[in-house]
Amino acid sequence: MGVVKYAASEWERKMTENDLDKLEAQGLDVSAYREQLAERRAREAEQQRRDRARWNNPTSLERLTPYVAIPRSMKTQFFKRMAGRAPWFRKIKWLRKYTEGLIVYVGVVKAPDEAWKGEKHDASTHTVVGVYATDDAHACNAGWVSRVALALRNMSEGKQRVAPGCERIIDMIADEGDRGEMALPEAVAEGATAFVRRLDIDDRELPNGYLPTDGIVPHFCWEGTIRCIPADLYAWPSA
Repeated sequence: MGVVKYAASEWERKMTENDLDKLEAQGLDVSAYREQLAERRAREAEQQRRDRARWNNPTSLERLTPYVAIPRSMKTQFFKRMAGRAPWFRKIKWLRKYTEGLIVYVGVVKAPDEAWKGEKHDASTHTVVGVYATDDAHACNAGWVSRVALALRNMSEGKQRVAPGCERIIDMIADEGDRGEMALPEAVAEGATAFVRRLDIDDRELPNGYLPTDGIVPHFCWEGTIRCIPADLYAWPSA
């Protein structure tokens, strides 16, 4: 009996809006559970508000705007910061990479709680699930990536129904060992050529050592590879 009671309370602690929708569709009265869930969501929202206020970490993405158009000049600060010294061999390929590679805004869909906080972390590298676009209209569209990241986050947390074609993506987000990359279906892509995947981000590559409050982390893409853009290129200007 104790095991059954524990399982029931554990389910109540983790239940989501999607769980209750499924029960309701079976004809069950879940009104009491909805009240419990609403109270829990309110507590979560308040904690998130406090965390954002305490660990506010703004950025200045517009600082990257001069470097978005390609080919970019070798004389730009972006090129010098990303490319480093020219290699002895394959200089032409190296030059093409850093003058023609794409800047993309990665929207964080899922990340460890500590990655959002500017305090001592247990690990210096965190694995996050991110979404990003590679077409010109959406690659550096902050509004688009914020909307899509939020939609995927809500689906993965059971706060809204999974959009058609997103079932495998939501399974991937839940599976910590899945390192694959998946194309974002039209149901949520809004016409973008977009992808969802896990990314390893080093604290040293982030503004102030933790994720920006808006959840957008600029990356550099070239021929199937993707890496963080150094934070000093888009960090909020110091006073």
